[in-house]
Amino acid sequence: MTEVKEVDIVICGAGLVGLALGAALTESDLRVLILDAQSQPQAPVDVQVVRRDFDLVSGFAPRVSALNKNSVAFLKRVGAWQSVSRSSAFVAMSVKDAEGSGVIEFDADFIGRSELGHIVENQRVISALLIQLAEADQTEIVWNSKLNDMQAEESGYELTLEDGRRIRCALIVGADGGHSKIRELANLKSVGWSYHQQAVVCNIETQTEHGQVARQWFTERGPLAFLPLGQTNLCSVVWSVEDPEDLMAMSAEDFCRELALASEQDLGDILGVDKRFTFPLNQQHSLRYIKPHLALIGDAAHTIHPLAGQGANLGFADAAALASELLQYRFSEQGIGDFEALRRYEKSRQPSNLLMTTAMEAFKRLYSTKNPGINWLRNTGMKLTNDNTYLKTLIARLASGGG
Repeated sequence: MTEVKEVDIVICGAGLVGLALGAALTESDLRVLILDAQSQPQAPVDVQVVRRDFDLVSGFAPRVSALNKNSVAFLKRVGAWQSVSRSSAFVAMSVKDAEGSGVIEFDADFIGRSELGHIVENQRVISALLIQLAEADQTEIVWNSKLNDMQAEESGYELTLEDGRRIRCALIVGADGGHSKIRELANLKSVGWSYHQQAVVCNIETQTEHGQVARQWFTERGPLAFLPLGQTNLCSVVWSVEDPEDLMAMSAEDFCRELALASEQDLGDILGVDKRFTFPLNQQHSLRYIKPHLALIGDAAHTIHPLAGQGANLGFADAAALASELLQYRFSEQGIGDFEALRRYEKSRQPSNLLMTTAMEAFKRLYSTKNPGINWLRNTGMKLTNDNTYLKTLIARLASGGG
């Protein structure tokens, strides 16, 4: 018989959220094992920006997150933010309806802050979290470890990996993404649907400086975002469209021209584009986040449209809330995986996650309609919001993490 490894907590998924939870637990005496089916990612390497005609090597990773003040504060608390090798603060936002004249614009000064948030490359945050976890005596990360099965026991779960290894834990945490194996094996039901859209992501060089402004246009093809990177003329692009094939097949020059038109040349011509990628867009929300000795966090519990860039922020908030509950076990008679403690985590996070999910769905539907009457109301509403100090302040505070 294969020997069974005994730990307190198993976290399935070594992405942003799973690693953040692990880092939040390093000051406890809990034995934590983080499993991931993929190989350990390579540490990011700085690359010089090079452009030949319209072909760009930006030196920045294509997948980024817009972190609000709460996420940054959480990463500081777990000791990882200090090791994030580069980030770009954004100080203002501009949202435009490209099919009308509606616009909402605000900056950090409007709410008495120095910035609204930070644009970070996901791989650099992961690298920073791995640096922090490498110093933790009670935490182990095992790569290339695919979960095959799990069986509930009175005091936790026994897991079986594809290579036959067995692990017993008092709590298993699913941080394994939108197609969560943990959610599937636990038979936790979810509701969701495909948007029949894909996000085209890439980095670009613009003719004029971005000025640390995050920009978004609601175009006929779908929402288009330019997120400012750490160099003054580089932006990360996320364009959510139904049919990305023609955009992906375009030459670099034609794609740059298409982007310039869609962005109304707010940053002038697009001078170059890095390699383009796509990923499908889906909405999903688990009806329950917990069972005895089991919890879901991040995309395993909820995925939303990248319309407002809130996915990572919701995931970090989940990790912070669950860690808070788990760190209290030493001061109570409850054990790791106690249902009441997990229920408090669920009650603290599910309402706000559901509210954000609903809001993003409403925005997506509002801006995908072709009804001219709705379009007129939409543009009128944006103008009224932009002229209303209270509403604009509320939006600015929500965008930066509330408070």
